[in-house]
Amino acid sequence: MDKHFFDWKEYSLENGLKIVSIKKDTELCSIHLGVDVGAVNEEENEKGLCHFIEHMLFKGTKTRTNIDIDQALEDRAGSYNAYTTYTSTVFSITALFQELEKSLEILSDIMTNSIFPHEEIEKERGVILAEFRSGYDDVEHLSYNKVNSIGFEKSPLKYDILGKENIIINTTRDETVSFYEKYYIPNNAVISIVSPLDHEEVIERVKKYFSHWQSKELQKKEIIIEKNISTEVTSYKKEIEQNTIVYLYTFYNLTRDEELALEILNHKLGESANSILFRALREDKGISYDIYSEIDVTDYIKTLYIYCSASEDDILEAKETIDNCIENIVNRNIIIDERNINLMKKVMKTGIASILEDSEGLCNYVLHQKLMNRKINGFSEDLEALNDIRVEDVYKVAEKVLSRATIHMLVNKKR
Repeated sequence: MDKHFFDWKEYSLENGLKIVSIKKDTELCSIHLGVDVGAVNEEENEKGLCHFIEHMLFKGTKTRTNIDIDQALEDRAGSYNAYTTYTSTVFSITALFQELEKSLEILSDIMTNSIFPHEEIEKERGVILAEFRSGYDDVEHLSYNKVNSIGFEKSPLKYDILGKENIIINTTRDETVSFYEKYYIPNNAVISIVSPLDHEEVIERVKKYFSHWQSKELQKKEIIIEKNISTEVTSYKKEIEQNTIVYLYTFYNLTRDEELALEILNHKLGESANSILFRALREDKGISYDIYSEIDVTDYIKTLYIYCSASEDDILEAKETIDNCIENIVNRNIIIDERNINLMKKVMKTGIASILEDSEGLCNYVLHQKLMNRKINGFSEDLEALNDIRVEDVYKVAEKVLSRATIHMLVNKKR
């Protein structure tokens, strides 16, 4: 897998906007525009503004109403999306490649000409507050929020990406626009485009629609990085059928090779359908349907979670089983061998092949590589590095990471 299979060109406009054009034999174009601002960049009195702005950019520009924007996007006859993460805000359109120019014009309009109408702010405030309420009914979502809230004191990961309800209720238009004008600028943004067109043609079209976007001096707050607090807390909620356990670990000081060893461990621990946790809790004991682990190696995040749901009668046994699995891995009583490492190589290669064949997935991957200042073809280096990872490396990283958990249990509260 080299540049022959993955043909790209990087370019920067005079205003600082970074462009990555990916040429691919496809009938589609996919455009992802990402701003390097997310929940980790928000001050204490700004929690939720990134997500609020993501919504508001579809609510009216100098020349389009929100209805006009929705219709223009619908007319592309493809898919369009927007999302906010802890580290970025992303807008995307995927359609037939003939729609590239019109799609660029729409994205340019909403990104540079949004007017944040007062009446739409009030409507969207209600929508986001409804989103908060929906989260309270989602036991899995609530469980993750709880473990983060007790696992950190100062880290922005303490808060949901939705932010704080009281801030969404009370934020003014001026405060929202001020945040937008501070961060949503070209020298803090990346646009990635997958299409069958030559790179030069793609770059010229981006210039046409984004050269007028005014750059500004960019000042970002220092992001607090904090290890999770080792503690165990139980919360109660009425009328829930499934009780949950979430384990939280952080790993901020690992090398990239150690992170790859941790990804191998995570796959063996709880990511695959034949994982240690799956077999112990679902296949052997039959006490949990939903059991998995997940890892996030994004800068400033660096988290590993274990999630399990079980009945009220089984929840304590489920926790004991998870504890035993972790202890047995750290003490090397569970065998992790070269077969697991070779399987992970195959899993990574399969994932990379899937990305390369999917225009939208490839566009999104490239965008985030660039937002994180990583090499566009960083996967090739990871595959090479995997060749040097040994079983001992996996056990060592298990000892480093699986040593101090934040554990939260959500249990049904009897009337």
